[in-house]
Amino acid sequence: MRSWMFSITVLAFAAGCTGLADLGSIDSVQALRDVCDEHEPESLELDVFFPATYGCEWGVGGNWEAISGVVAARTEQVASLEIPEGGIVCGLDFEFDGVDPGFEQVMEYDDHFMLNFNEVVLAASYGDMVDRFETSDGLALYDWDDLQGFPIELHGDVPDYCVGEDDGLSDCTIPPSETPGPIALSFEGDLVDRMSFRALEAGEYTFGFVATGDDNDTDCSHEDFEFVVTAPVVTAR
Repeated sequence: MRSWMFSITVLAFAAGCTGLADLGSIDSVQALRDVCDEHEPESLELDVFFPATYGCEWGVGGNWEAISGVVAARTEQVASLEIPEGGIVCGLDFEFDGVDPGFEQVMEYDDHFMLNFNEVVLAASYGDMVDRFETSDGLALYDWDDLQGFPIELHGDVPDYCVGEDDGLSDCTIPPSETPGPIALSFEGDLVDRMSFRALEAGEYTFGFVATGDDNDTDCSHEDFEFVVTAPVVTAR
């Protein structure tokens, strides 16, 4: 299993607001929303990039040897956002057209993938995989031990997954496995507040990209994947 940690390019950030409540007083999703509504956030813009991977490391780092038809191995990539000390993230806006408005993010992967924020699964190319995970406050939490061994359909029309989609809080476009196509994700409302509160509690703002495989040389692969995150941030004293 390969694991990468990537630095994030900070494109723009202005000094945060002062006079906020202590972070310890933000003890619920509603308290976080109240602080964000009462103060004018400054914009933190970050470029997140996961370079292409190709092939699984069978039998390494918790991966099984190749087994046809089940999730046997994965690669995991991690990118951490650098939030200013005392910063409270009041939203997460994803842009998949990059710096160039004429650019369209196109993705091809093999066999399947998941995009996570901290442990929360934001999107997955095969929705049934997400049913394996435990949930917290309605959010599925990625765990390799829970996913390994899951029987998969490698091709065909399988349902994808987008957190909050059933509640009208997100919208995702995900191409099928081994099929180049556009990818776009959008999340809003209470869903973002819940993810921001979890991140505040953990003191961590980390994206993870997981590519899975079962039995061949091209598994655990994906093309370059890049997006811009705009995070409104207020800063507590």
